[in-house]
Amino acid sequence: MFWKGGWTAVEEPGGPGTREVPFKPYSNTPRDGLDEAILSRMYEAKIAGVSAAFIKDGRVLWSGGYGWADLERGRPAAPDTLYRIASVSKPITATALMQLWERGMFHLDDDIGEYLGYPVRNPHYPEVKITFRMLLTHTSSILDAGGYEQALTAPQPPLLKDLLVPGGGAYTGSTWGDYRPGTRFNYSNFGAGIIGALVEVLSGEHFDRYARNHIFRPLGMDAGYAVADLTHLEKLAVLYKTTGNDRFSPACDRFKEGEVPRRRPYLPPGNYYIGPAGAVRTSVLDLAKFVVAHLSGGVYQGVRILRKDTADLMQQMHWHGSGLNGMFRQMGLFFHITDALAGRRLTGHSGEACGLVGDMYFDRDENTGIILMTNGGYYRTLISGFTDIEEGIINKIYHELAGPPGPGRRAIALRSGDNKAVVNGRAVFYPVPPEKKPADLYLPAVTLADVLQAFIEFDEKTGILSLTKRGRVLRAGAGSACLETDNGRVPLETPVFCKEGFIMWPFLTVARLFGAEAAYRDAEGITVMLGEKSP
Repeated sequence: MFWKGGWTAVEEPGGPGTREVPFKPYSNTPRDGLDEAILSRMYEAKIAGVSAAFIKDGRVLWSGGYGWADLERGRPAAPDTLYRIASVSKPITATALMQLWERGMFHLDDDIGEYLGYPVRNPHYPEVKITFRMLLTHTSSILDAGGYEQALTAPQPPLLKDLLVPGGGAYTGSTWGDYRPGTRFNYSNFGAGIIGALVEVLSGEHFDRYARNHIFRPLGMDAGYAVADLTHLEKLAVLYKTTGNDRFSPACDRFKEGEVPRRRPYLPPGNYYIGPAGAVRTSVLDLAKFVVAHLSGGVYQGVRILRKDTADLMQQMHWHGSGLNGMFRQMGLFFHITDALAGRRLTGHSGEACGLVGDMYFDRDENTGIILMTNGGYYRTLISGFTDIEEGIINKIYHELAGPPGPGRRAIALRSGDNKAVVNGRAVFYPVPPEKKPADLYLPAVTLADVLQAFIEFDEKTGILSLTKRGRVLRAGAGSACLETDNGRVPLETPVFCKEGFIMWPFLTVARLFGAEAAYRDAEGITVMLGEKSP
């Protein structure tokens, strides 16, 4: 099972091949130092092909293609090459669901069983409902195991109900983690698939058609969860697994000349649970349209796919912890929030399956974004969870085209009576209301981490939560009468406390400790300036 890629099978014909293909020197002529740096890294890791695009202020500022989309045929990779983008598909799947949320068709903390039409319960915790939010943050306790694994390669996948309900023909207890739903992160492609099934139930449309009609066509994307939906099949990259000695074996999307992909027969709506995790095929140029829409509050060139508040809600921090060997530490709604690339806090998603390694990340404060797709190579996974080729190329492109990270200028406004903070124009909604105390305003620590762009960690053994920003660490647990720093203690007039499961920290105190240069309090609320001088 590919750990962050979703299903590996495709429509037939066009499946994996057995013939090995040798590495082939690239045909690219470098245009500049950036091209030279990318090609050098590709040669070191023997990468088959790379396509990349960089976004700035709502447009593609730069794009490039290197190496081969198809080693056997000698077809070069280009910015418009189509890739099966693996788990980079997940934010698209979430966008489809949240369009229906906007229409009031469900609440994030609703029981998904009420919409699927049958109970969905972890047998270890049958009293706990499984919610939409849990699926979108990988905390549902639904695992990529048991009947789901078998369904991936079945000629005719079973109905979703038969996987989730005891007594179903494909039901197994190994589908469920032995922990309370909502309390632990466990990366779940199956959970993403259930999101697709819910889109079908709510919309009445088959999932791939829904995505085509409500996301891809409005944005002008050549994209689809099914190969048969692609306009330019001749641009599709072959994905390769490595076999040693600088050789490759086709693993996915290897079509013969003139082949026409066939669709698998549709199951009844509510059963398309395999493709949504990672089956989108598209190019970096077309994916840039989706990124610009999310960077711009849900709109691309006048076409709106989400309301601004919905896009903001998807991108804010909903979960923090440690998952997937430490790669996932902060999550939005199927948006990964990372501090491991380009010296910035980036939001987006990565993908890895069938030899592809890909990324789609953006910085709302800088209004920049990066998309990278590779179709096979001898990658090394680094301590961050990203590969050497991802870190190397993304960091280089950002350095060349955006420069070093800026001072992190942030204007943070909290207005009395609002259900959100506003950071550089982006809304961050409170999971529980803030509480005004005599000396400060107490916010959920997860909200503080988001608005101040701090790294958040919670130690389950000690109950201590820490926030880190630019090397300065603050620590406190519920009941703490001070904030612990590396230089001593900062006393609090009101101790840290817990509210509806969220640890509440003093906003102004923390902002000042992290270097806020101005803070204003008035009858309407609080304004804090970080990283720039006060007016």
